[in-house]
Amino acid sequence: MRCKGIDKAETKKQGKTQYCNEQLHPHQIYCQVCGHASTALKTDLSAAKNFSETWQNQKEEYSKSLGLGLLITLAFIIPIAILSYVFRENYWTTNLILLFLVPFTLIPFAQKDDLTVSKYLASIRFYPQFWLLTLIAEFYFFVLKVICTGYLLDIMVDPVLHIVRLIMVLYGIACVIPIPFLMVEKKIDPIRAIIFSIKAGHETRWQQFFISLQVLLINLFGAICLLAGLLVSLPLSYKLIRNYYLKMEEYELFISPNPTLDI
Repeated sequence: MRCKGIDKAETKKQGKTQYCNEQLHPHQIYCQVCGHASTALKTDLSAAKNFSETWQNQKEEYSKSLGLGLLITLAFIIPIAILSYVFRENYWTTNLILLFLVPFTLIPFAQKDDLTVSKYLASIRFYPQFWLLTLIAEFYFFVLKVICTGYLLDIMVDPVLHIVRLIMVLYGIACVIPIPFLMVEKKIDPIRAIIFSIKAGHETRWQQFFISLQVLLINLFGAICLLAGLLVSLPLSYKLIRNYYLKMEEYELFISPNPTLDI
């Protein structure tokens, strides 16, 4: 595969369009010479294509995952929604509830095969790792709340910080897409997984954001459908994220055994 980027210097010199024509690795995302993007982000690493492929596969297998969708919805999603509403005025109680319930909703990320109740129960051993990941996430959101709203500081803050907070929340969500799989399959702790994920997803960050948006919208739609839609949307969400992780793995974005923070 050759780079299709325009060589501006040669084009200016010869008076007609000259292409970089550098030889690219099949899984290369950007040309190392001119920086032009390959077709990867529009094909294999495209969030839209990932959704289309996952949806087609899930339509054929959705009946296998209905039980898990029902379990997650009844045992965790509905209790989280009700308790969060009841204690909406108490920040600390709400976050304590989330700390212990949210990890149960992350356990399906540890399932490599079919999303079934039996395999979910077999993966319950990953609860401590996901609990720690949830704790780190809550700390991140707490820091943003303090800095951007003046919470606990009793000070006025610039309203623009609310926009900053929204951006950082969205950025944080986009960054965590591969983290559960890195923890389970690479057997690394949440801190290293976060650093690894930020570094590995540098070139796919927008696609990861689009996937998080897809997950939000399909589950919102599922909840609107009298919560019954969550039986389908939740398993689809897990599959969407797992399939994109596998694509990133195929493109060798997780090759460093000792990740360092390089955003």
